[in-house]
Amino acid sequence: MVLLRRYIPKLLRMMLGFALIALGVVIAKQAFCLTPWNVLNDGLAHTFPITIGQANIVVGVVILLIGILLRETIGIGMILNICFVGVFTDFFMALNNTWGVLPRIESVPLQLALGVLSVVSNALGIYFYMSARMGTGPRDTIMVHMTKTLPFPVGVCRLALEAVVCLIGWLIGGEVGLGSLIFVFCNGPMIQLVFRVFRFDVKAVKNESVLDTLHILADPTHAP
Repeated sequence: MVLLRRYIPKLLRMMLGFALIALGVVIAKQAFCLTPWNVLNDGLAHTFPITIGQANIVVGVVILLIGILLRETIGIGMILNICFVGVFTDFFMALNNTWGVLPRIESVPLQLALGVLSVVSNALGIYFYMSARMGTGPRDTIMVHMTKTLPFPVGVCRLALEAVVCLIGWLIGGEVGLGSLIFVFCNGPMIQLVFRVFRFDVKAVKNESVLDTLHILADPTHAP
C-alpha cells in the first residue's frame, strides 16, 4: 500500500505530462509549427522509413546516453518519457488521420493560434512529468544540465538549445513553418512561466534515480 500511494500519483502525473506533450506535437504538425525537436524527428522520419514517434524514441535513446556521460540523474521518468511520448504521438496521429479531427491548417492566423496552444500544452506536459521527480526526459536533461552549469535562466538555455536543434532538423528535411518560430522563441519562456506559476524550481529538484527506485521497491520503509 505504501508503494501504491507513493508511485501511482507519480505515474499518473507523468502519463498526463507525456500525453500533453504528444498532443502538442499533433497540433503543431497539423498547423505547420512543429517544435524544434520534432522538426528533427520529422527530418529523420523523411530520411528513414520510420514514423515521427519512432524517431522521437531513437533521438531519446541517443540523448539518454549523453545524459549518462554528463552524469545527470537517470530516473524511471526518463525511460518512460523515451517510450511513451513517441507512442502517444503516433497514437494521436493515427486517431487524427482516422477521424479527421484537426485538418492541416493553411490559414496563417489559425496556425499562429494553434502554435501558441501547442506551446502551452507542451509546457504543461513538461511541468507535470518533471514535477513527479522521477527524472527528467532526455531532452530536458540537457536543458537542466545547461541551467545548472551556465549563468542563464531555464528559458534562455531552452531557447539556445532548441534553435540549434531546429536548424539541424531543417537541414535534413524537417518541416519548418512560420509557427515553428513560435516554439523557438516562446517555448523556453513559456516553460519558465509555467514553472513560476506552479512555483516549481527546477534547480532545487532532486530526482529519484533508477537505483533509488529499486532500493525503495526492495525496502519501502526507507522511502523518504
